[in-house]
Amino acid sequence: MSCCGSSNKNKNQNKSSKNLNLTPIEQLKVRLAQGDISIEEYLKTKSILEQ
Repeated sequence: MSCCGSSNKNKNQNKSSKNLNLTPIEQLKVRLAQGDISIEEYLKTKSILEQ
């Protein structure tokens, strides 16, 4: 059935649209908090963004 697939798609779209108003560093913090990236990835990417 297609009920479950469309639900996940809408959740991902909502998550993306909420991040549009955030700076790249803020988006990075959100990804860390959600468990999408490790602390190592966070620190590496943060240092690159701050250059």
